Amino acid sequence: MILPATMLARISRNYAGKTAYHCGSVSRAWAEMNDRSGRLAAGLFSHGITKGDSVVILGKDSVEVFEHYFACMKAGFVRVSINWRYAAAEIAHILEDCDAKVVLVQAGFVDVLRDALEIGGLLDDCTLIGFGEGHGLEEDYDRLIAGSVPLEPQDLLPEEPLVISYTSGSSGAPKGVIHSHRSVALMIYQGAVSRGLTTDDVWYPAIASSWMACVLGMIGLVNGMTTVMMDGSFKVDSFIDEVSRHKVTAALMVPTMIRRVLDACEGREEVLSSLRLLAYGSAPITVSLLKRAMDALNVRFLQTYGLTEGGWLSHLTPKDHDYALANNPDLLRSVGRPGGMYEISIRDGDTEPVPNGEIGEVWVRGETTMLGYRNLPELTKQVLVDGWLRTHDIGRFDEAGYLYLIDRKNFMIITGAVNVYPSSVESVLEQHPDVAEICVVGAPHPDWGEAVVAVVAPHNGRPLPTVEDLRAFGEIHLSRMELPKHVLRLDSFPRTSTEKVDKRAIRQFVREQTRALPWWQGRTVES
Repeated sequence: MILPATMLARISRNYAGKTAYHCGSVSRAWAEMNDRSGRLAAGLFSHGITKGDSVVILGKDSVEVFEHYFACMKAGFVRVSINWRYAAAEIAHILEDCDAKVVLVQAGFVDVLRDALEIGGLLDDCTLIGFGEGHGLEEDYDRLIAGSVPLEPQDLLPEEPLVISYTSGSSGAPKGVIHSHRSVALMIYQGAVSRGLTTDDVWYPAIASSWMACVLGMIGLVNGMTTVMMDGSFKVDSFIDEVSRHKVTAALMVPTMIRRVLDACEGREEVLSSLRLLAYGSAPITVSLLKRAMDALNVRFLQTYGLTEGGWLSHLTPKDHDYALANNPDLLRSVGRPGGMYEISIRDGDTEPVPNGEIGEVWVRGETTMLGYRNLPELTKQVLVDGWLRTHDIGRFDEAGYLYLIDRKNFMIITGAVNVYPSSVESVLEQHPDVAEICVVGAPHPDWGEAVVAVVAPHNGRPLPTVEDLRAFGEIHLSRMELPKHVLRLDSFPRTSTEKVDKRAIRQFVREQTRALPWWQGRTVES
């Protein structure tokens, strides 16, 4: 088994002078990344950090993110990255949960880190190493690297932990998902192969580095290509400039980002002429957005379905997108077909497989499944069953083997004893001409338990569609119970760090409007 540390050693020899990363004004060659990460690993050893210890990084996206990751690969440290948007209490939970020994902290986040350490009672237990100008800490990242000799190769085992990736935490305290050197190596390899990326590509994954998708910023380890990364966070103008300046050939975004980029470069689309592939995930793409992008740019499209606990499981290929536009637009609702690395089974409530066409929970078996949740043995047992991973996604297969995700189990609306899957309703109503974005959630109802409520961001200059408008528009494709009973306006949708619509936040927004909903007028709202 070729582990990530070996990949880095080989690539740094074979493509020594080639640029590995561009990030803002900083560029690093492969040999330089290898050398600096080796020195960082040795410097951390000199601070008493040993194999298996958690080494944390807190900051926005920067080249240091990958130097840190590579150092953990080399030394057998466990890589932990904290979302810079987290509050001090959430940061404190992660530091305690992973038993952090050292934190690399970017200037600008030192104060919130100190608050978190104080909350957790960890001020005297954690070494802080600052990077970026003005961090004000005694220990300095660049000085540590300059004063260290690169680490000699270490004995590493494939199933030893390499990374703990913490979930968003929007349903409670963030959970730590543990992955091994083996699973990360396979995700890196699959990331390049499944997207058809080669040595000559320039890759721009517009994704935050604080979660598991950071692996997609390291797939140059298998082919030596150059990766352009976000400098701090995603900015539309910076993305357009960097695609043009570095001749980016392939990019990864969520559909919302694609729309924002097209809006910003309308009339000067030639600035993106180097792009040949746009990969996307987190949400399906609409027919109108796909057509618009294909008309404006000479690119192919690829969709990926993945999850923190299991890697990237299926792909809707460029040919699938072409076929969908020409023959079957509904195929764009699919997340494609799994490759040879995975088995996917759709199970009913008794955990028995169901035939193609029937809806059930998505179960996955493959080589990139997590080792488990950090410090949560009971939850791990519930999710990892006889070699299978229960995803809590609801889906179905069609007869051709394409997987369709219906919704997350915990977003399902039960109204009058009928199960309603919000994404199925959204896929119909988002085609209404006045709707820019839509999120469907359940709101408490005195008679039906829950009622379907549509939260809508209308297109600029267009009116908010009434509930009657949406019901008339959707009644051909939706059942009576699926049609919305009320519409609420929200001009700007809250988003997670991965640019997904934050459905939990929107559900909370709707719950806060409960007393104003028409069916509660004159009644007492039940808690």
